[in-house]
Amino acid sequence: MSVCWTYDDFFARNLGVFTAEEQERIKNARMAILGCGGIGGVIAVILARSGCEHFVLVDRDRYEPSNMNRQVACFCDTIGRNKAECVRDEILRINPQAQVEVQTREVTAEDVPHVADMGDVIFPVMDEWPLSLTMLEEARKSRPVVMAYPVGALGRVSVFTASSPTVAECLVMPYRFGLEKLQDYTHRPEARRLLMYYETEGGWRKDWFEQWTEGKKPHAQIVSIVWITACLAAMEAVKLVSGKWKPVVAPRYWSVTPEGASVRRFGLVRKLASRLSRHEWLLSRLPTLSRNETLVRWFTRLID
Repeated sequence: MSVCWTYDDFFARNLGVFTAEEQERIKNARMAILGCGGIGGVIAVILARSGCEHFVLVDRDRYEPSNMNRQVACFCDTIGRNKAECVRDEILRINPQAQVEVQTREVTAEDVPHVADMGDVIFPVMDEWPLSLTMLEEARKSRPVVMAYPVGALGRVSVFTASSPTVAECLVMPYRFGLEKLQDYTHRPEARRLLMYYETEGGWRKDWFEQWTEGKKPHAQIVSIVWITACLAAMEAVKLVSGKWKPVVAPRYWSVTPEGASVRRFGLVRKLASRLSRHEWLLSRLPTLSRNETLVRWFTRLID
């Protein structure tokens, strides 16, 4: 597309906050977004409007009607189209000079060792949560990685670096589980029942949560929390590449609800729970323990 406006025309107002050098760093940074749905699509659009000009977008999925309530490039005329391609089109509508690499393929375990090579900042925001976490853990060894996830009326965002605690310790996942074991664990009803904060903090209806634990319902999401969470994730990337402000690095994280937003801290109890949860003696007892609602509510409060 031929345009008669320049980069400076588009992003002149940024220079009321950023120096020319900081804006140049934003412009030149390469952003790798793996998953272009609710979170990834908004991150891409916000970064494009921030002046980023280099993107790698990876997603094999196509828009379907259930995406309409939260995904930024989902419209009646894009249903059935590839998400990464549609998000690329939105980026180029904002800035035709942007360089956008699109990969319309499935992200697999074979990508894990190479994910850090894809960009200066990595966003593993795929629906396949165990794979996203595994990629985050690998990439943070050499690149800053932004974790962003919404669950209903709750959103969390944090930057992970080589000096951060492991993502498993922060999210109370079994410590040092490989991808296959993590995939198996996260699909178990007994493991899902431990995520009662989806109901208590995320505002999920009790019947929806119970059906989700059994694999009968998808994640409940609302657009306001999804987009605010994604906006904060994009801001963290802008912080990282511009050097303007200090990023929120794990164990610190953004917590967003309809009642406010604050920076909180993943506590040491989470680390202990992560270490304990990898042991077979505890895993074998989860089906029984997770059905004790009083015990699960106590556990939820303890790790908060």
